[in-house]
Amino acid sequence: MAASYLTSTRTILKAARCRSLLVSPAASLCSSRTGPRSGLNEPRTAGEEPQDPEYIPRRKAKNPMMKIGYAWMIGLPTGVIGFLLAKRQVDKNRLKQLKVRQRMRRSNEGEYEGSRYHHSTEDFKLDH
Repeated sequence: MAASYLTSTRTILKAARCRSLLVSPAASLCSSRTGPRSGLNEPRTAGEEPQDPEYIPRRKAKNPMMKIGYAWMIGLPTGVIGFLLAKRQVDKNRLKQLKVRQRMRRSNEGEYEGSRYHHSTEDFKLDH
């Protein structure tokens, strides 16, 4: 890894030097040094890959799923608690209505005399 880093750095520096001299970057690959070198025309073996600069991240990457995780951590319990509170409120209202209906039913049971609508025959004297 260190060797590939050095090779890529050397290639980049040579290309930068050639650009400043208005020479093509391909000319930097053709140096006057003698010895073994990897040329463009040489065939590669099957297991060999081109030596490109390796990406080395400088800081830890952010996980995009963290926001979704936080949303579930907050949303799910909030939704469950909200549902239970709403259900409790509905049950309270139902119980109140049930009690009112039972009271009304009890009040209407049995025989009673209502003074408002009851007209007795004793109060009226008919003159015929």
